[in-house]
Amino acid sequence: MKKIFLIVMVVITAQVSLAQVKTIKGFISDAKGAPLPAANINVKGTKNGASTSFDGTFAIDAKVGETLVISYMGYETKSVVVGESGTVNVQLAEAASTTLTEVVVTSLGIKKSRKSLTYSAQELKGEELVRAKDPNLMNTIAGKIAGVAVTKSAGGTGGSTKVTIRGNSSTTNNNPLYVVDGVPMLNISSIQPNDSFGSTQGGNRDGGDVIGLLNPDDFEGMTVLKGASATALYGSQGARGVVLLTSKKAKEGVSTFRVSSNTTVETAAYLPKFQTSYIAKPGADESWGAAQSTPDHTRDFFDTGVTQISSFSFSTGSSNSATNISYANTSANGVLPTNKLSKNNFSIRQMGKFFGDKLTVNANANYTSQYVTNRPTSGLYFNPLTGLYLMPRGNDFEYYKNNFEKFDPARNMMVQNWMTDRDIEQNPYWGLNRNKSKDGNQYMNGSVGLNYKVNNWLSVGSRYNYDRVTSEFDKQIYASTQGTLSHANGRYINITDVSTQNYGDLIATINTKITDDLTFFANVGTSFTKTSINDETVLDSDPSGLGITNWFTLHNFNSNTGNYQNYGFRREQQSIFAAATFGYKNMLYLDVTGRNDWSSTLANTGNMSFFYPSVGVTALLSEMIKMPESISFAKVRASYAQVGNDVPAFYTSPTSVYVATNPQNINPTVGPRPGTNLKPESQDSYELGTEWRFANNRFGIELTYYNNKTKDQLLTIPAPATNPEGYQNYAYNGGVIKNNGFEVLLNARIIDNDKFKWDATVNYSKNNNEVSGLPEELGGSVILTQPGVNSYRYSLINGRPFGVIEGINFKKDTQGRILLNEDGSFQKTEFEEVGNANPDFMLGFTNSFKYDNFFLNFTIDGRFGGDVMSLTEAVNDQFGVSRTTGDARAAGGVDVNAVYAPGTTKAGQAYAGKYDAESYYSQVGGRAGITGEYVYDATNVSLRELAIGYTFDIKNSKIFKAANLSLVGRNLFFFYKDAPFDPNISLSTGNGLQGIDVYAAPSTRSIGLNLNVTF
Repeated sequence: MKKIFLIVMVVITAQVSLAQVKTIKGFISDAKGAPLPAANINVKGTKNGASTSFDGTFAIDAKVGETLVISYMGYETKSVVVGESGTVNVQLAEAASTTLTEVVVTSLGIKKSRKSLTYSAQELKGEELVRAKDPNLMNTIAGKIAGVAVTKSAGGTGGSTKVTIRGNSSTTNNNPLYVVDGVPMLNISSIQPNDSFGSTQGGNRDGGDVIGLLNPDDFEGMTVLKGASATALYGSQGARGVVLLTSKKAKEGVSTFRVSSNTTVETAAYLPKFQTSYIAKPGADESWGAAQSTPDHTRDFFDTGVTQISSFSFSTGSSNSATNISYANTSANGVLPTNKLSKNNFSIRQMGKFFGDKLTVNANANYTSQYVTNRPTSGLYFNPLTGLYLMPRGNDFEYYKNNFEKFDPARNMMVQNWMTDRDIEQNPYWGLNRNKSKDGNQYMNGSVGLNYKVNNWLSVGSRYNYDRVTSEFDKQIYASTQGTLSHANGRYINITDVSTQNYGDLIATINTKITDDLTFFANVGTSFTKTSINDETVLDSDPSGLGITNWFTLHNFNSNTGNYQNYGFRREQQSIFAAATFGYKNMLYLDVTGRNDWSSTLANTGNMSFFYPSVGVTALLSEMIKMPESISFAKVRASYAQVGNDVPAFYTSPTSVYVATNPQNINPTVGPRPGTNLKPESQDSYELGTEWRFANNRFGIELTYYNNKTKDQLLTIPAPATNPEGYQNYAYNGGVIKNNGFEVLLNARIIDNDKFKWDATVNYSKNNNEVSGLPEELGGSVILTQPGVNSYRYSLINGRPFGVIEGINFKKDTQGRILLNEDGSFQKTEFEEVGNANPDFMLGFTNSFKYDNFFLNFTIDGRFGGDVMSLTEAVNDQFGVSRTTGDARAAGGVDVNAVYAPGTTKAGQAYAGKYDAESYYSQVGGRAGITGEYVYDATNVSLRELAIGYTFDIKNSKIFKAANLSLVGRNLFFFYKDAPFDPNISLSTGNGLQGIDVYAAPSTRSIGLNLNVTF
């Protein structure tokens, strides 16, 4: 009887135990450990189900012995039997049938499945950012993303990078927003040139940008959001597109130590071509003298640059914590003598989970320090290249190199040794050694984030982020520097800019099922962004100069006239936003977003608030309709959005400002035009797209059409001198900029077997741009780069694309013949359009080959159409140093089709013979010459990036986890180029000074070794 009783009790106890319900918590990831959001977890045989949150975690009630069925589109379904453990961690293998459903990082750092996106978002893996490293990681994406134009700075190593997404759309700012882990970062430059002549306060220098201060090795990937629908949740900050960077995170149960070393050598490429057959006349500073062979001294001036980037990182993770620590050092010697860079990056990131994994805490800190000596400048002032290129032939350059200064007994000191006192020329070595500059940049970033999982479908998170950027420019200019640039006793310039940004948000995330067929994912939140940009302190001994020669200290200034402090720009935005995605049977998705901003820069306008809505829909045709077996995936999408862009700071609340060039006028630079209420720019954006995959996902194509119209552009005009407000300029809204175009993305795994793999990607983009609605009182145009005494200006003109290059042309008759004056000189036009800086279309071609352990990757980048102008060639011609002028003299002059103009004594008579070369180029060449003759086709196709290497087989190693070594190169050569310089170089990341070369440092060709080891 006792035995029977015991047996019955055991059976009953077991049944009770099996029937006991408990909460199972878990984490769903892919094969690499990356979380899979919105994965489905169902208890087999019941209606009980749950979905993973954005970080791949879930919780579900189940009984011991029941089976959890875990599924995710594009991955193999997996079943797990519930045991005694309350934790389930599952990795899903990628299914063979599709690769299109990977997780993509979107606005606010939210991860979504690619299949559900209603807009275009292109992603690059972290290896694309570091395969052939550049100190500015944005340079590494050139040619890899459709619709994104990346133009490298002429400022050399450490310079900023101009990035334009789907064309220029604003008269005030066309730079994208950069976001790290969902948080907008402060990305500013202390200065960007907008003067083709060259600033007398240090030259046309590039102050660098914050994105260039980041360590590329810190990031596991980048996503570019191009259209307004994709960026609407960022409001006005994201109106020009968003570049999202995602930091590397430690994997649970894995500790790694990574070392990366990249060493490249750079050589100056694509220099101007010079004549070596004619010298200068005795005592002349132009080379229009007798025929005589002379060496070309220009190429030997440039050094072989060396860039060394070393990066170290450590990461470790457990079930409730993760740590990432990294350090990187960049040291570089540029191709210009004495140009050096030193950069150090420190980063620490910590994650912890508490209260049964309900609370997740993230904190990180970053610090970057960068110093650049003698950063290359463009323009005609403080530029060693003008003296290098223009030195009169027949002079001994080596003598001036070794004796750039000489003793002056009258002043009892060393002074500059050079053969001319032209304001645009100095001895190059005097400039490098006695006009030395130093740029310093410090970037600090710290953030903390909390996320609390309230239940299976709701989590609440909050983040706070602080950025601080300090930039300093220091230049010591010794006595006897050219008089336009310096006082007789020398000059000292020290400029400091400080910028800060505070950002905070509070976001609730909802991820649930309304029914078995209808899913719901939403974010509701609020945020604030408070920025203070470029608070500036300027110490400049000019115009009064230094009291004691070459004593570079504030105490030695003769007066404080050149010293001043100015507030930069203040802005605070407060926002509320919401986004919801409805999914029906994993085949139909609807996105709806809304954001409302209140901006301090709209004070005194009567309405500080503006709203941005967006709506998008995606249909997975391959899930809705039975497709032929050859079609693996098919999707169509459409979206509409409105975004805006508030006005710059102090436009609606004008503030006095001090400018050293006119210290008596401290009136506000700009204020609202009387009777005008300034309002934000507003953009209406439409986007249509489709994505297809074929042959078991071996081939894919994505097509996108977009149409953007940005109205209420912010314009300024000179204010009447007698205006009662005292404003120097009036601001008001007017003008429209339209952009529409196509983007095509093709990818294919052309060969795929155990030994050999070949993947290829082609991206094509064409953007049509038109400016309209500029007021007639402005002549239907706005000048972005003022010409001064130069025959170049950059303008917006009604009916034309953004950025027309204007110059001076020959004046011609109806038959196209050049008109001559009585003395035989050329007649010239006024300013007129001579070119357009925008490409007709862009094309990128990326290939990846793998054979056993060998790999080869390369990117071909092409820009087709558009124009560029070279004032370098124009001035070289005027001075008689270019090869063109040498060839013209050897040919006995220049052939011209010209006639004497009406009104002259020889009216209608053709010019006989060849035109004297010196007379021709003295009129046509020069910065104030006939610049229409110096416009070139900007079309170019280049081998942008190359990496060929070997991955070591270390499966049996107890020390190493991974290692590879590669030969890498950047900008190796052009397959085609018409311009006499690299047209992919920009003098400024601002709106002006585009499509122009003014003695910019030559672009470089680099080649080197890249070693990566993981322990």
